[in-house]
Amino acid sequence: MTLLQKYRKALLAVALILLTKLVILVMLPITGDEAYFVKWGQNLMMGYYDHPPMVGWLIYLMRFISHDVILYRLFSVMSAVVMAYVIYLLAIRSVSKEKAFYVALIFLASPIDMLMLLFTNDIALAFFGTIGAYLFVSALEREAWWKRALGAGVFLGLAFLSKYFAVFLIFALYLYALITLRQKAIKPILLVTTVLLLFVAQNLYFNYNSCWNNIMFNFIARPKSEYHPELLLVFFGIVLYLFTPWGLWMLVKSGFQRGRTLTLITAVLGVSLTIFFVVSLKNTVGLHWFLLFVPYMYLLFVFVDEARLNRLFTYNVIFTMLHGLIVVTVLLLPLSLFEKSSSYSSIVYGVKAEEVCKELEPYRGNLFSLGYTPASVVSYNCDMKVHMLFNNSKYGRLDDALVDVRTLDKKDIMIFNHRSIAESELSDVCEAVKIETFEVAKATFYLAKCENFSYETYKAKYLDVQRKKFYNIPSWLPKGKCYFEERYYR
Repeated sequence: MTLLQKYRKALLAVALILLTKLVILVMLPITGDEAYFVKWGQNLMMGYYDHPPMVGWLIYLMRFISHDVILYRLFSVMSAVVMAYVIYLLAIRSVSKEKAFYVALIFLASPIDMLMLLFTNDIALAFFGTIGAYLFVSALEREAWWKRALGAGVFLGLAFLSKYFAVFLIFALYLYALITLRQKAIKPILLVTTVLLLFVAQNLYFNYNSCWNNIMFNFIARPKSEYHPELLLVFFGIVLYLFTPWGLWMLVKSGFQRGRTLTLITAVLGVSLTIFFVVSLKNTVGLHWFLLFVPYMYLLFVFVDEARLNRLFTYNVIFTMLHGLIVVTVLLLPLSLFEKSSSYSSIVYGVKAEEVCKELEPYRGNLFSLGYTPASVVSYNCDMKVHMLFNNSKYGRLDDALVDVRTLDKKDIMIFNHRSIAESELSDVCEAVKIETFEVAKATFYLAKCENFSYETYKAKYLDVQRKKFYNIPSWLPKGKCYFEERYYR
């Protein structure tokens, strides 16, 4: 009996989950973060403000096929399948093919798989990092190790250019190699590191010549200094959700067989969860933070006996389909049910994009917004350039590089927002402010005409603040080029 025959019912359940994912993928309007990353892909650069550039580069390449967000999300679906396959490949090192295949199916039936729909930098990180980790592990166990080590260096490098979280995985893999092979691990580690450093050098070159954007955002502007122990509840809640309560209970009741698989899992989860635990004392950790490390959580289930695995699979299918049915139901509900929601206008400009774009079309080429989310979503939905102004948030600052505010001096510009615009927000910068509204599906949207925009006033109220918060490069970093400084302060 083949694997496909033995697990026919399980495969049908996974296929049903996949079908549900595809339905949601098509129905769900583009999100703010997705639209923001699409803007990356529309403006090809060596790097971007928030994170390394890989998700933008991928979108740039995929745009040669289609500009539709559905294509980008299909990459997310494919990534989940790739992660499941790597779980299978890692599992067969210690258990039978049948059990390894079943554990991979359990991952595809998990709630986190259902949530892997949106195309973000975490998807690119998980895709490249998972493949790179497998190549690294297999290089340690094969005589012709150098080809796989070379591949591991490339894929782990691509993961690093997706998000800095890749460093945690790389460190854990090195730790695993040294524990299992000791001195024999040195050559593979050196080759992987040599290749990896090429990608690190690219990122350092970009940062050196771009105000140290990634370093400033991730290590200076973003972290919080005060301890908030209550945030630990979020950390433990996410861990419980990813394992599921029943899955965690089954792991507690199971015995763990010593070997390389357990050592690998312990190294990866030990490093990542410890770091996230410490970070959660000051910052809220997000579910997406864990995505790169989820395969190793599910790899733990190879130590669960078959009877419990059957129950785990069944419970996961029910739980995951519940997620899917809730999302599909919400997407099918009439808009009128959400009219009293504070997010109603945000929902409408995603669902009724064509009508919103029709109202905004007269302002094409001269339209701005107060936040990166409406700016990015309107940019995508209306196929027009909309940038963020009048905002000192640390998020969505790509527009700092794209917009030279000096060129707006003495001009009239239009400001769009899905929430009310206070005249006082603009009056210092604009000689006159005229606010008007329009309605789509009973949602009110706001347009403000800023007459005779004053660059000097904007500089004092916004650019000077941004310079202090986001471009005040510490002395311990070597002084390189900075578009913000060169444009406004020299």
